[in-house]
Amino acid sequence: MLFKSVLLIVVLAGVLPYGCSPIYSFPTPSIFAGSAFLNPYANLHGTWQRANLHAHGRAWGGLTNGRRQSDDEVARRYRELGYSVAGVSDYHRIAAHDGVATMPIYEHGYNLGKHHQLAIGARRVEWFDFPLWQSLSHEQFIIDRVRQTADLVALAHPSSRDAYSPEDLQLLTGYQLLEVLNGPFPNEEAWDAALSSGHAVWAVANDDSHDLSEEHRIAVAWNMIDAPSSSTSDVVAALGAGRTYAVARSKDTIAAGGATLASVAVSDGTVVVTLAGAPSTFTFVGQNGEVRKTVEDVTSADYTFTSTDTYIRTVIQTPSTTMYLNPLIRYDGVRLPAPAATIDTGGTWLLRLSFVLGGFALILILRRRRPAALAPTPQSGLGRGDRNVA
Repeated sequence: MLFKSVLLIVVLAGVLPYGCSPIYSFPTPSIFAGSAFLNPYANLHGTWQRANLHAHGRAWGGLTNGRRQSDDEVARRYRELGYSVAGVSDYHRIAAHDGVATMPIYEHGYNLGKHHQLAIGARRVEWFDFPLWQSLSHEQFIIDRVRQTADLVALAHPSSRDAYSPEDLQLLTGYQLLEVLNGPFPNEEAWDAALSSGHAVWAVANDDSHDLSEEHRIAVAWNMIDAPSSSTSDVVAALGAGRTYAVARSKDTIAAGGATLASVAVSDGTVVVTLAGAPSTFTFVGQNGEVRKTVEDVTSADYTFTSTDTYIRTVIQTPSTTMYLNPLIRYDGVRLPAPAATIDTGGTWLLRLSFVLGGFALILILRRRRPAALAPTPQSGLGRGDRNVA
């Protein structure tokens, strides 16, 4: 009976969160449109902060796989490598609030499907999650809750275990950033799925390191952020405005340096991207991830929007890195579209009612399956002395 009681408690703890989730209605995917072009690099400060926003130290007794180093050691190692922003993003713990020299960041998520989010500029930890499976509405509910705890939300490693499929990213709303590079693993298909559905989402690139001794996961992917300082407010403002680009290294060296973005300008629908560094290959990518133009062995390249181009993003292959620039986006010249999922009140209460009725049914089933009390053994009416003994 004790085992059954414990098992029932565990099952209820895993299932009950699903009765709390609302059902969402999602806006129909649409494309970017308009005669104006939003250029996130139009007003650069010219001061680039190298940043990693996703790394783990030892937390929760090593349970979360950051076993070999403290949070302080993680931050110190990244600064030794030339990072001005050394983000320590332990699971459900804000290292900066414990005095670690890092931005206030944490990684949210303790579920089987690896639906994880980075809470950047975090004020507190959101503990709620769906541990077993997650529907599209579950994913949206968690994004909305994490957004209440932080300045920005980035969806982490979207392709890991298909955590956020391209179909999901065509509909989900409320997040500002997507981890286009998680260590050596690119997620361009996921990014183009969001952009091609009218979601203005900016790229981030991070190591997601758990062990400082594994050099193949240290300084393999990072962000270059155009911010006047490495303060949390300046970095958050730059990330939110898209004044950043993602970088993947292609050589063994993990030191800072190499080519940097010099400028991105747009005039009459023509984009001109200029690089400070060695001649490189420029690839312009548009709607649905279609390659629109490639120019080799140059330090500057241009592309002219056609009538069918909704956005254009640039990938630059340098001798030592690959740079993923944020897109230039068609819009009405006033503000970018901001699609938002809304709660379906009727569907939500119908779901909750079904959980209540299901709970009552389970209780009734368990009560009926209890073993009946053992009845006393009937005794013979004859005493020992009255029995006929052979």
